[in-house]
Amino acid sequence: MKKNRRWLSYAIIFLLIGGLAASPSRAQFHFGVKGGLALGNLKSLPEVFLEGFPWKDKRGWAGGVFTSFEFLPGISIQPEVLYIQKGARLVDPEYDFEARFNFDYIELPVLLKIDLPIEGLAAMPSVLFGPFFGFNQKASIVMVDPFSRETEDIKADVQKAEYGIILGLFISQKWGPGHFSVDARYDLGLTNILKPGVEWMETIKTRTWVFMIGYSF
Repeated sequence: MKKNRRWLSYAIIFLLIGGLAASPSRAQFHFGVKGGLALGNLKSLPEVFLEGFPWKDKRGWAGGVFTSFEFLPGISIQPEVLYIQKGARLVDPEYDFEARFNFDYIELPVLLKIDLPIEGLAAMPSVLFGPFFGFNQKASIVMVDPFSRETEDIKADVQKAEYGIILGLFISQKWGPGHFSVDARYDLGLTNILKPGVEWMETIKTRTWVFMIGYSF
């Protein structure tokens, strides 16, 4: 219960930041939900966990809620609260073996959204840019072969938080009482997510493509 209250407090703080930045005289407020695919990879030192086996993309999911405050014509602040599954895979096709490095985060982006109106186009494209702060929820290595499946919990080796930068595209269109949206973004993690003294790698940073659809009012 205490943990849930903490995340709710974070969400309220980010929504208040957006609200304070918006001009009360003309601000437009939208609230929505979104969800979709997270395609994760890792940048590490050394570059590979095992020699001869480079990191490969790992599929996961992402979803959450967002708000948008337009404080200037075509320019909005968009705070979000998302759950994102990040990580990467190692694959040995010769032995049909796969190791999945899973890092799950509650992520709090605060994005600047700039509309790019195009004459004659019903949908509104926008660019997204801004920082994110992530709080680790799970960390594990899942090893799978044709005969077994083993999971090793590595959360004790992982930092509690990470931060980074988001770059993305956002397309919305009026649909019914609200707006339907499509969101494609790149999460560039800037933090070494491993704690000091971890022996199995020197550094790991997350690299994640996220593709979501959403609806807002």
